[in-house]
Formats: sequence, C-alpha cells, structure tokens
Amino acid sequence: MQTFKPELEYRRPKSGNVRKFFKETGLFIADIFYNAIVIIVLVVLIRSFLISPFRVVGSSMADTLDNKEFILIDKLSYLVGDIERGDPVVFLPPATSKDTPKFEEMVQVKASGTGVFNFSELRHVKNAVYCDGHLLSAFWFCKEKVKPGDLVYYAPQKEVAGSSGKQTNWNLVKRIEVDENTYKQGTIAFEGEKETIYTVRVYGSKGPEYFVKRVIGIPGDTVKIDGGRVYIKRSEDQDFWQIDESFLNSENLNRTYISQKHRQNVYEVPEGHYFVMGDNRNHSNDSRSWLEPITQEAFAFVPENNISGKVLIVLWPINNFRLIESADF
Repeated sequence: MQTFKPELEYRRPKSGNVRKFFKETGLFIADIFYNAIVIIVLVVLIRSFLISPFRVVGSSMADTLDNKEFILIDKLSYLVGDIERGDPVVFLPPATSKDTPKFEEMVQVKASGTGVFNFSELRHVKNAVYCDGHLLSAFWFCKEKVKPGDLVYYAPQKEVAGSSGKQTNWNLVKRIEVDENTYKQGTIAFEGEKETIYTVRVYGSKGPEYFVKRVIGIPGDTVKIDGGRVYIKRSEDQDFWQIDESFLNSENLNRTYISQKHRQNVYEVPEGHYFVMGDNRNHSNDSRSWLEPITQEAFAFVPENNISGKVLIVLWPINNFRLIESADF
C-alpha cells in the first residue's frame, strides 16, 4: 500500500504585519536618536551657559581649593551680572613667556622693505593622525591653525661676531595681532630691513590650560602691593585702602609679594580686564608674574572674554563637598 507524506503548507506573512513591524522598529530607533539628540543639546547648553565641571590642578588656591578636587563653575551669573572683586574664577590666562609658540617661519623682506607672512593654508585645523608621530611636522597641515587674536612676533636675523652664521636678534622684535580682516586675507605685511630674513613666531592670545584664581582688581581699579599687603584704589577713591584678606591661611596672610622679574608693585587695571591672584600667594602663577612672549614685558591682566565663570561648589571628593563663596572686600 503506497503512502504519502502530507506537504507542509507555506503561509506567506501578511504584508500588513511586515509593515507594522518595520514601522514600530523605525519609530523605536527614531525615538532613541531623538532622545540622544535632546540630551546632547541640553548638555551642551548647560555647559555653555549655566554650569561646567573642572578639575583643580595644583595648590595655588589652597586652602580655599585643594589639588585634584572637582568643582562646578557658575557661568550664568556673568551672563546677567558683573564680575566682582573677591570672586574665585576659572579662566584662560593670556599668552605668557612660559607658553610655546604655535610655530616659527622665516620670511624674506623684499627690496621694497615689506615682508609678507602668508598663513592662508594655516587657517585649517591640523590633522592629528598625520602629525601624531611628528614625522610631518614641517608641513602646513601639521601646524596649529592661526586664529583671530593670535600674536605674531617678528625679528631680523643678524650676523654673529666671530661666526659665519646669522642669528635672530630678538632685541629688535616687533608684534602684530591677527585681526578679523587680516585673518580673512590670510597674509600679514610688515615693514623691515630690505633683503633681510626675519624670524616670525605665532602665539595664541590665550594660554593652553585653564587657571583658577581670585579676582582682586576690576576695571578702573589700581592695585598696589606693599609690605606683603594688598591695597586698592577705586576710580572714585582719593587714596588706597587695604583689603580684608581674612580668607587667606596663616602662611599667606599679609605675605603677598611681587615677582622678582616683574619688579612692579602698582597695577592700573584697564577696561575689559581683571587683576587676579591665587589664595596660596607664595605658590601661585598669577597677575604678579605674567610676562609677554619674547618681549618679556609685564602684562598682568586677564581679558574678560577669557573668564569662563565663578567657582560655585566643590563636587568631589564627596566628603569635601562645600559651597565656595566670594570674598567680601
């Protein structure tokens, strides 16, 4: 007797179910992306305009802030209000003699007496992958990009007595700032000695890392350091008055001294700038010690645009959690 196995019936899935599946999956993925974008936007907005975390490096603000503590800074206050004396602030310091230049170029001054530094290719961001090993560091795409506000120093190369070579005479250095028009043109023209090679160095206008210090002088103030004490004369004052620095520890109270390189103890704070010092006065790199690159001229002030915000709280370690208040003077 012959038997037959029943054939399995193939059932084609209904097209409506397939469409429903893909629709639900697509909506699920879209919802994930939407929420991720919202979170990213909120984080960016909060960090840009409200609060931002920083890590304290060093002891320049001891005992107010300790090394390796994590802090939150308040940005909103300075968007709606003014920077006040006594505020502990996080900022990028101006470029100083301790900072390295972005790069150095040689420029030949023409017979007309004009040298032209062309940085049109240096307006692009360097490629970190190509340049990581420094093998291609001489090429334009491995150099730090030029930005508006950068400082360009240039000095002629001179013959050295007793030598057949030439050396840059930095005693004759001059400086140009890259403004918006210069940046768009991609060139800087400078006057120099005819048929002479000039060394050109480019520095950023800001230091490479954030500092945290306390605001001592605001625009219009004159700050004086004398006998270990700090005095201020406001624009409306006739005489100096000593500020109350009871927030300093016993090692630093009435022991504020000037830098031996500066040899300057009176500082007139210009508009749009601030005079700052660390609470650990004997161990702080601040307005008392900043010198411009190459020229070594004193520049003791932080531009307002460099200031990110006011220190609000110490967030970590948790056992040191505390509010940080501004000094009252």
